[in-house]
Amino acid sequence: MDISLAERLGSADRGDLLARIARFVRANSRLIAGGLLFPNLLSLLTLTSLVDIGLPPRTESILFYACVALIARPLRFVFVVPLFLAVLAFDLVRTLALMFGMAPSEFLAAFEHAQRVDLFASPLYVALTAAIVATTIASLVCLSSRKALVAANAPAFFGLTLAFAAVDFACNVSPHYHLGWMVGRSEQVQSAAEVSGFGAAAGEGRRDVVLVMVESLGYLRDPAARARIAAPLRDPGLAKDYVVTSGQTTYFGSTTSGEMRELCGTRMFYKDYVAQDADRCLPDRLAQRGYATVAVHGFVGGMFERHQWYPTIGFDRSLFGAELIKTTGRVCGDSFRGACDADLAPLLAAAQPADAGNAPRFVYWLTLNSHVPVAPDQARTNFACGHDGGPFGQTDVCRMAELWHDVFNVVAQLARDPALRRPEILIVGDHAPPLWSKRGRAQFEPGQVAWYRLQPRGEPQPRMRIREAGVGTLQ
Repeated sequence: MDISLAERLGSADRGDLLARIARFVRANSRLIAGGLLFPNLLSLLTLTSLVDIGLPPRTESILFYACVALIARPLRFVFVVPLFLAVLAFDLVRTLALMFGMAPSEFLAAFEHAQRVDLFASPLYVALTAAIVATTIASLVCLSSRKALVAANAPAFFGLTLAFAAVDFACNVSPHYHLGWMVGRSEQVQSAAEVSGFGAAAGEGRRDVVLVMVESLGYLRDPAARARIAAPLRDPGLAKDYVVTSGQTTYFGSTTSGEMRELCGTRMFYKDYVAQDADRCLPDRLAQRGYATVAVHGFVGGMFERHQWYPTIGFDRSLFGAELIKTTGRVCGDSFRGACDADLAPLLAAAQPADAGNAPRFVYWLTLNSHVPVAPDQARTNFACGHDGGPFGQTDVCRMAELWHDVFNVVAQLARDPALRRPEILIVGDHAPPLWSKRGRAQFEPGQVAWYRLQPRGEPQPRMRIREAGVGTLQ
């Protein structure tokens, strides 16, 4: 064999080797991109400082996507697509359920009401939806070629997947995401109404009673931040008439879980509870003592069927967004558009059933505007949030704080309104805010909500049941 022929053969061997290496690299790149990188892109971002985003650990979803990618090697693509979409559906339900502190069954029940929420009014949800669609398409494109995927190294890919799942779990595990699955069904109920003494005092002396459940009012770790939002309760004029105490209590689940906790003293799912209602809820008990009972909420009554089960637990009348807006003339909110909390003081003071006469009243107010995602520049309070979050250091927390301050202003007005005759008042959060921001969530005590009680002076001090939640006088 002459030298030139040998060189040509050697060159051909090298070319063939390089081509095989290139095919191997392309095959592994497609497998890793389609089964690991694209489906888990948001979780990858949580491991960096590029964006302030937080997600719960997604261990099962990460492994399921990898299994679909490996199955795609021998399987026809027409079968790969539904498998991938099934894992995507599982991933979304599980992740969002944990993000919002709900059991998956409750999340699916909430999904039935999604048509009442304008999700695409929020730039955040538009961006997240676009990202999910884009990464899904990109993943499926990568997994569409069986011939290319067969050349990939499956054991190495699965080893890389296990390593990423372990890192994701270690970096994202947090008490903030431990509340969703069981929703505290086996835990003893600890309501703010109980620990504050409000429940024992409600109805005594036939005073009017007001319970305010504040959307997403978690327990801020910084005492100065708590003082800033509750400043209206430190008004000297209010202090002459009320003793103001505050504390924290444990929550599980979402808003309806908070309502069941404070109104009915149960952790049962609202649909299950109202199906066997036995007149044990606070509005039931007060109605039996001659109280006129009214529920007020700035959103649509069909959301979670409140227009149906509020009467079941004892409310004589319910006022919802459409009726409230006819009087206030103003709409607030982003995805959850409804009445403006800051406008409702006169309506709350006047709210009563048509035949109430001079009966004492129980007014229950479920606030709305601090629901995530929070619309900017709608609060009457101005904490100069800007782009850096002002005094709270995170924009969404600051915007919610402005709206919470508005609610406390309304409560301070109600406490002094002669139409309510110095009522017993309890303010309590339903759950901590389900923020997408790591820095935002870190400002709240995991699993805790704040409460504030306004007790008319001159009344006997009922014994308060104190557990691990601290209780003190508001300074």
